[in-house]
Amino acid sequence: MRKVYDVTNYGAKPSNEDNKDAFLAAWSAACGSAAGNATLLIPNGTFVVGTVKFRGPCESGGAPAVVIDGVLQPPGGVSNDDAWITFAGVNNLLVTGAGTLDGQGGDGTDDDYCYQRKPITTTLKLEGVTNTVVRGLRLVNSRGFHVNFHRSSRHAGGGLHIQAPATSRNTDGVHVGLSDHVTISNTSVATGDDCVSLGPGSTDVVVSGVTCSPGHGISIGSLGKAAGEADVRGVVVKNCTVSATTNGLRVKTWPGSPPSRAYNITFQDIAMADVNNPIIVDQHYCPHGQCSDIAKISDVRYERISGTSSSREAVRLLCSESRPCSRVRLDQINLSCGQTPCGAQMSNVQGMHTSMGHAPSPSPSPAPAAIVHLEQEADDEESSTEQIRGVMLL
Repeated sequence: MRKVYDVTNYGAKPSNEDNKDAFLAAWSAACGSAAGNATLLIPNGTFVVGTVKFRGPCESGGAPAVVIDGVLQPPGGVSNDDAWITFAGVNNLLVTGAGTLDGQGGDGTDDDYCYQRKPITTTLKLEGVTNTVVRGLRLVNSRGFHVNFHRSSRHAGGGLHIQAPATSRNTDGVHVGLSDHVTISNTSVATGDDCVSLGPGSTDVVVSGVTCSPGHGISIGSLGKAAGEADVRGVVVKNCTVSATTNGLRVKTWPGSPPSRAYNITFQDIAMADVNNPIIVDQHYCPHGQCSDIAKISDVRYERISGTSSSREAVRLLCSESRPCSRVRLDQINLSCGQTPCGAQMSNVQGMHTSMGHAPSPSPSPAPAAIVHLEQEADDEESSTEQIRGVMLL
């Protein structure tokens, strides 16, 4: 039988007073239970709580279950903390409930952060934890990322509902960085930035059943912004719906040293509706375009991507001249652009494959603009080259 540690028994009250100390006292008692099987309960009601970090390790070796049924809000004012609610150094953590984490962010707050160069504040951060499940929660109006899995292993995030103003900045729904074996499933995200973003060091990640609208789509990156970044590999994004977003499936890189890589990436069975840039690789993602490209992108597959594009160029693979993309496969891409034909822009792509095609033959020099009908189950060998440049028409 589980022992319940209710924060209200430690002094927490649904009021405008900061309940941080009461929350930490309840956590200390639950985490310190040698018997295990403990539950930290935040009941119905609206609780104000300041920046709080729930630290492990716990006495029993595993963390207490955390059930959030109430509404949590931070105190007023702009924070300089990188995260509002953090779980750190614990194992076997479950965070669940029917409650809401309301970061109290918004357009005005985001402008303050941008112009004053203050750090964004993640709503829920999991740092240095293993075997974590986060499910069922509602996260709204973050002052930064809504959920951040950082330097951790074996996470499952599911059944989350994430929302922020469409114009809010840096409000990614779920961000993963320096973490492995992460699953994000059956989650709805509507924010002003990436619905899901996979940063440096994201390995063996599965994103499935995510509904993304509005926002910046599902992104790998940005990569290469800092020196010595870890690679991104083993990513599968599948069975997702993306609509009314500024991008669909995006890989974006900055310069960095030493070179980093993003490889073994698959996007499959994705439905698009009114999406700008449904498929985009952008290796020129940097201010004013004054950057040299270092990150290497390879072994990327796009399979069964269908729907509508709001942009004339439905596919844009803009790769680095110094480090071209390699082994990119487009299979069964069925995108329409309203009354006008869709186009696709490509530069510096080596080893290009389309639907039923095979590896193109090397060419001694770049070919002129290639015309390939991706919706067809064939590939014109003569129009494909090892180094593809120009515009492709769908």
